[in-house]
Amino acid sequence: MNSEVDSSIISPTLDTLETESKKSRKRSAHTTWAHTRTPQDQEPEYQGKNRLFYCKYCIDESYSTPASTSFRHHLLSKHEIRVEATPGPIQTAALEQLQQLYTRAMSLGQTQQLDSQVLQKNLNKDVINEALVSLIIVRNLPFRLVEWPEFHAFCRVLNPEIEGYITTAHSEVTKMIQRSWQGQKDIVRKKLQSALSSIHLSLDIWTSPNNLLLLGICAHFVEQSEEKLSKALLALRTVASHSGEEQFATLLPVLQDYGIVRKLGSIVSDNHTANDKLCRTISVHLLDDEGIAWDPIYRRIRCTGHVINLAVQAFLFQNLIELDQISSYEEEEARGEGDAVQRGNTFRAMGPLGKLHNIVVHIRSSAGRIQEFKDIAERMIPLDNRTRWNSWYEMLRVVIDQRVVAAAIDAYTKKHFDTLQSDYLSPKEWEKLRTICKFLQPFYRATLVTQGDQATIDHVLFTMDILIKHFEKALVSLLTSYRTTFTNFVR
Repeated sequence: MNSEVDSSIISPTLDTLETESKKSRKRSAHTTWAHTRTPQDQEPEYQGKNRLFYCKYCIDESYSTPASTSFRHHLLSKHEIRVEATPGPIQTAALEQLQQLYTRAMSLGQTQQLDSQVLQKNLNKDVINEALVSLIIVRNLPFRLVEWPEFHAFCRVLNPEIEGYITTAHSEVTKMIQRSWQGQKDIVRKKLQSALSSIHLSLDIWTSPNNLLLLGICAHFVEQSEEKLSKALLALRTVASHSGEEQFATLLPVLQDYGIVRKLGSIVSDNHTANDKLCRTISVHLLDDEGIAWDPIYRRIRCTGHVINLAVQAFLFQNLIELDQISSYEEEEARGEGDAVQRGNTFRAMGPLGKLHNIVVHIRSSAGRIQEFKDIAERMIPLDNRTRWNSWYEMLRVVIDQRVVAAAIDAYTKKHFDTLQSDYLSPKEWEKLRTICKFLQPFYRATLVTQGDQATIDHVLFTMDILIKHFEKALVSLLTSYRTTFTNFVR
């Protein structure tokens, strides 16, 4: 590209930008207030904190508004008077940044001639708003993004004629999201009501970071237009508790809102007894209010992943009296020092796996220890969690498969031997950890195979058969090992 740039062909040129910037500084509110009058008689001067605009041209019927935009629209539509809006601080700052960008571009010879009419034809406000809403929601960006001068400068670099097409008020983003959500919800509602199959639901409750219980409601159905399996998130509602009655009180309004109460198929959920109660409550309601016989046992489908997770827990925690003694590190961190010591002893009763847990918790107990371990192992170890599937296997896999991590654990334990003496792992215990990791690997694979849209009933049953044989084989191997040990001891 030619580095010599003719500034006369650049649009918007620097001269244009400078002129526009000067005009924006010259404009002020007096251009709008020049068409107003003072309040008369009992007319209020303010509405809340905003001063009212009174039209001086409306004689027979008074007109007033606290919004300058509405007042300018009134002047144009009723009196054919056009008043240019005063650029806000965001647009002014964006314009100044844009001017600096074009100055740099000219010095590098990276500008080109632009046709403002062509650029304007490519702008569609509805499409721009929909794209902006998608960007903010999907990437979890703050609503005040639209008030960043840098964002508007970026948009104007892409299309210099975009001013006025993107809102500069974060309050408008909420309204745009509401309109977009309502439009998408209507589309989902029509697809559900015209579905070729029953509407099957998968339900689950989890706790949000701000300690709210949220019930996720997902629908699975065969769409009419394309005759294919589809799914949709119908709602994410707060629920008072895990009880079946509370879940039903939250679920029923959602089904009624989408108009699919009479199309309800099966319900997929975990093995908690509250979900049994939920299905029985649904059955009673459908029979009494809709005259539909809905079998709460036949229609209750248990989550395969949760079943596998329960089987793994039964293996891992067989020596513990109460399974509820196992929790996440976040729960453990919130407890007092006395409880932490007691819980350390509880995990230690699990054997080498519990000792490894205590070591990882010790590493994660402070930022200094985390950095200390990273300096040795060049990575962190994932921490187990009772409710997160395969988390124990993920922790073991990192430790067993990566020798650097295993060596780092040994070095770290020796360095902190005064506090980790009871959790020090001997060579025999390391060997046992390798055996446990090997045993858990099929359960990890089974969880992956039986999740997602391709997890049909034949895959689930086949996988369960494999896991049962795996259990039986492991049991035979264990009994053989015990028999050999006992024989050697007798001899």
